[in-house]
Amino acid sequence: MSPKEELPTDLDACHELIWRQEAAAEVKDEVNESLARDNENLKHEVEQLKRFIYGQRSERHVEDDAQLKLFDHEQDAAQETSFDEEAIQEEITYRRRKRSKSDRFPENLPREVHEIDVDEEDRLCPCCGEEMPVFDCDERERLEYVPAKLMVHLMRYLKRACGKCKQTVKVATPPPSDHDAASLTRGSRYGFGVTAQIILGKYADHLPLYRMEDVFARAGVVIPRSTQVDLLAAAADRLTPLTNLLKARLLASPVIGMDDTPVRLQDPSLPGKMRTARMWLARSNLCGPADPNPYSVFFFHPSRAQGKQTREGPSGFLEDYRGWATVDAYGVHEGVYLGREDQVFASCCHVHVRRKFEAAKTNDPRRASVALAFYRQLFDIEDEAKDFSAEDRLRLRSEKSRPLVESFKEQLDTWKSDRRLLPKSSIAGAIGYALNQWRPLTAFLEDGRLPIHNNATENELRKLTIGRKNWLFFGSEAGGEVAARMYTVITSATRHQLDLWAYLDDVLRALATGVSDLERLLPDRWAADHPESIRTYRQQESIARAAKTKARRARRRKLNRR
Repeated sequence: MSPKEELPTDLDACHELIWRQEAAAEVKDEVNESLARDNENLKHEVEQLKRFIYGQRSERHVEDDAQLKLFDHEQDAAQETSFDEEAIQEEITYRRRKRSKSDRFPENLPREVHEIDVDEEDRLCPCCGEEMPVFDCDERERLEYVPAKLMVHLMRYLKRACGKCKQTVKVATPPPSDHDAASLTRGSRYGFGVTAQIILGKYADHLPLYRMEDVFARAGVVIPRSTQVDLLAAAADRLTPLTNLLKARLLASPVIGMDDTPVRLQDPSLPGKMRTARMWLARSNLCGPADPNPYSVFFFHPSRAQGKQTREGPSGFLEDYRGWATVDAYGVHEGVYLGREDQVFASCCHVHVRRKFEAAKTNDPRRASVALAFYRQLFDIEDEAKDFSAEDRLRLRSEKSRPLVESFKEQLDTWKSDRRLLPKSSIAGAIGYALNQWRPLTAFLEDGRLPIHNNATENELRKLTIGRKNWLFFGSEAGGEVAARMYTVITSATRHQLDLWAYLDDVLRALATGVSDLERLLPDRWAADHPESIRTYRQQESIARAAKTKARRARRRKLNRR
């Protein structure tokens, strides 16, 4: 501060000095508040980053009793009690059945029998001295692994010639329908089984082609990467009629879930650099157990328009589609999903909204807990209607979900109008995100066929992201198109728990021989014709997981009523 003798003695000058100091203090306060907000946001981002790297990915949330009852409405207690008892009994039944299951390995596995006899000196009866005959045996099985083996089919085309005139020679013509002689391309030295294994290695087991070289080398033959690339391209061409049929059947579905993920793409115009392309997934997303078109279709888009990267692509894919698309917020605002007006309608994913509030728990635990409690109750209602018809599901949503949603909307509006809410905080972002998408978020209340989330689409797309960590990038746009067709066939087959190698081998053989009935190659039709190629262990795993989840939710609801 200035010395006293330098202070103004004039009253107006003193007032001016005080005003200047107050203005400077206000500026400092604003700067401090801004820095405090930035510091809070940065701390939140660091926390989320640490959780992403080191913490668990589960988004399960357990609230206290007060938060759980914020959105409670009257429900039929007797009906819920019977539901709880049924769910718990189902879990116990499954576990008992699993414990009593035989421990023998599958009967279809080849067995090599080793007979181990009693020592020669112990075969004589100690009473009469005669050799004791065999009357029974104890059996013990031990599973052994034999590395995959390659087999060479030597095709001998016989030649015939006249021994008298020595002028006429006939050579056997390879029959195109002979599966042992047919190959993916004319003159190829590699059979369908090899090609199917390369497809599975890269697109199902997520192995780069140089690792597939090692896999085949362990079996005795080195198949160069360039040869594998050629076989994949040839297989993609063969599979094109099937992938086109899958797309046509998918676009006949009234509800489609869509999502995308970025992939790196080599660009000849950018030496030593990569640009970002996108791989899109569209899958039938009809709510309920029965889906007439249970298929998934991938399509690749180079994401380049006038030198700029974009998320275009779905508008062309959905050009002739009429129905609902379950999307994220970007699809709603940018319109890339919606195609033409009054043709494709958006239904937003509630899990995206819940994820925003879950991430804001450290920023505002009270508001975040209220939102998460709402979503727990909303998802419980959906779980109750899991096996309902579309009409019964819509009736249940109108009765139970709509009051919950309307109460939550009022709560969001109250929070939004609170002047104490920091605009750049994570909780404000979550509230704004929910309110901005409110119309597509509530579309599920108007149509019982619509799911309230897009989890199934995200889970299927995650398989590609796992592979992306291994093969890293696409070498060309043609490589992206090949990958899209391969992922389409593999993901659609996986939805039906098929033995992927058996399915691909049979489909490639059928397409190479010019099959006319493509319908029988659809995964659901093929599964019905080949029940022996269904992975029953995956079905049992899904049933067990569903029973466990159902029992856990039933126990929680029972505790909440006490």
